[in-house]
Amino acid sequence: MDEKTTSTEIVQHEKTEVAPNKNNNKVTDYSLGIFGTSDNFIMAMQMAKALSKSTLVPREYQGNESNCLIAIDMSQRFGASPFEVMRNLDIIQGRPAWRASALIGMINASGRYDIELQFDEKQDKDSKPYSCRCWTTKHGRRVDGPLVDMEMAKAEKWFDKNGSKWKTMPQVMLRYRAASFFSRMNCPEISMGLYTSDEIVEGDFNDNEVTYDIGEQVKQEIMENENKIDFPPEDAVIESKGEKIRE
Repeated sequence: MDEKTTSTEIVQHEKTEVAPNKNNNKVTDYSLGIFGTSDNFIMAMQMAKALSKSTLVPREYQGNESNCLIAIDMSQRFGASPFEVMRNLDIIQGRPAWRASALIGMINASGRYDIELQFDEKQDKDSKPYSCRCWTTKHGRRVDGPLVDMEMAKAEKWFDKNGSKWKTMPQVMLRYRAASFFSRMNCPEISMGLYTSDEIVEGDFNDNEVTYDIGEQVKQEIMENENKIDFPPEDAVIESKGEKIRE
């Protein structure tokens, strides 16, 4: 009886030790990111599949599990909900882009700066919005972004784009541009290097405008530089080498 009782107690003791270990094992640990473990990825894919079936998410995410997965990854990085990311991350010409208003909110909520973003605005002689500079402070030191003005908008042809809001909402557009420039110069990690929707629509980034033909470049360099250096005849080179050897 004592032996049976002892063996039963041992088995029960082993079970009580093993069970808590199984219960304490985490299936997912999103501190590692959705790609950190296979379990994380599987769970994220299930979430993406569910979100892609919703009619409440933006059109670019409906029926597209891959786009939803990216939104989930970004939401984990920012500590936001996937739906919030989807509402503020536009897909334009196949490129993800933050809405400028969301970018301003992300910077203000980052805790990186002492105060929320400020905007120094000036008007022209007709009292119309003319320029804007975005700034804040960090550890008491002022941090400025580049100045944006209407001359820049016209020179860059933002003003002339079809459907441009620069003509009807110049103050808002100046603020949005000033904030996006501030982000790119001072804290690109917050936006993950993404452009804003306005920047892509207005052509700030266009792959078609950045093309290089290496072959043509080499030909041009040859044409420009050929016969500019006089080389001695081969016999002279051999003769000079012979003199050096005799010495």
